[in-house]
Amino acid sequence: MTSYLKKYVTALASAKDYVAQWSSDHVYADEALIVPFPTLAIFDPTKHIWSVNIKAWLYLPFEGKKLKSYLPSLPSFITRKPNETTNEDTTKINADDKLCASIPAEDNNNKIDEQNEEPPDDDMYEDALEDALDEQTENPGRLGLFFVGNSVKIVTKSIINGVEHLLQPSDESGFIEEQLDLPDEEISSLCTQIQPGCDDKKFEYEIQVNDSKIENQSKPFKCIIYVLAPHGVSVISDIDDTIKVTKVLSKRSLLKHTFYSYFKPVDGMSELYRKWSEQKCQFHYVSASPWQLYPALRCFLEKYKYPMGTMNLRKFTWSLKFLKPPDTYKNEIITQIINAYPLRKYICVGDSGELDPEIYSKLYEAFPHNIAHIFIRDICSVTECLPTCHERYVKAFENVPKDRWTVFKDPSQAETNIDKLIV
Repeated sequence: MTSYLKKYVTALASAKDYVAQWSSDHVYADEALIVPFPTLAIFDPTKHIWSVNIKAWLYLPFEGKKLKSYLPSLPSFITRKPNETTNEDTTKINADDKLCASIPAEDNNNKIDEQNEEPPDDDMYEDALEDALDEQTENPGRLGLFFVGNSVKIVTKSIINGVEHLLQPSDESGFIEEQLDLPDEEISSLCTQIQPGCDDKKFEYEIQVNDSKIENQSKPFKCIIYVLAPHGVSVISDIDDTIKVTKVLSKRSLLKHTFYSYFKPVDGMSELYRKWSEQKCQFHYVSASPWQLYPALRCFLEKYKYPMGTMNLRKFTWSLKFLKPPDTYKNEIITQIINAYPLRKYICVGDSGELDPEIYSKLYEAFPHNIAHIFIRDICSVTECLPTCHERYVKAFENVPKDRWTVFKDPSQAETNIDKLIV
């Protein structure tokens, strides 16, 4: 069994303690939703056109009768009442007690702190849906968008500058992706500056259902396309354990911080990013998390005053296809971003939890003139980096000049002056 398959199986097995917090009426929405994602427009100087990448996810609700027939087929840990336990749970709890006794003191304290954490509510996610979809809704909870209703292909349309563009049908999971080509003059007339004195711009478009099979399809959903200048500075940032506390090294904590707990910011990272943003940096968030978390992540960014930007998440399916190694996925996405704007400089920010040092070092070897600096947040709980951690960084960055990478524990240790990073 591969390491990724082991992680997948472990994650599903551990999920029951946290998924059980959600009752069955949280696993479906009661109307069709479209969640469009902010993306980059790419300019073709030979044709004087912009390629606009439309990405969105269509969520269809369960019909009443189908829902009743569907719920019994769900794993018991999803439909079980929050306080209900089974013999399997008791066995698991006993095993956890033995495991807890063997955990080093510092990790054990973390486990205790998590257990004593204030219980969350749905407000944050509901705010996210209200912001992203412009409507308040009682359902779903954060887990709800992972359960689609009908597996059918739905036709949608985008509306840009008052002109409707019919899009290809969504795939069976509801994912929509299409590229539209628009003339430079039209894009220029639509765009507004991201911030005063900045050459980087953005514009808003709408997307809505255009299919007779779907009721109440008239409501459009809005999203942003970023149109950047050829020259400039972009920050490519990981999310989990870089700007948001996730604790990916513990699968139980990962699931808890992803599906159940409030999203918590990494102290100091928002302040660092805002200082860079004030110097006209643009942001691209790249994560192996699934697209279904976007509304909550968008709310998280806004709540803790992180600069907004493009969001690149993974397409989720309930299958082993989702187990594509994160290093392969991230490498592909970041390569696409750099190739789209090959004259810009990039600052890459990640953490030591998984493979960010190795991913960014390989990208530097491929794009040494583009990647100006690499920042890695060391997530070890000890005050000083362990020798094994130091050896890892030295090996990972052996082909990266020493003045091009920084490992930090406190974000205040990171350089905030962009001019000093761009050489």
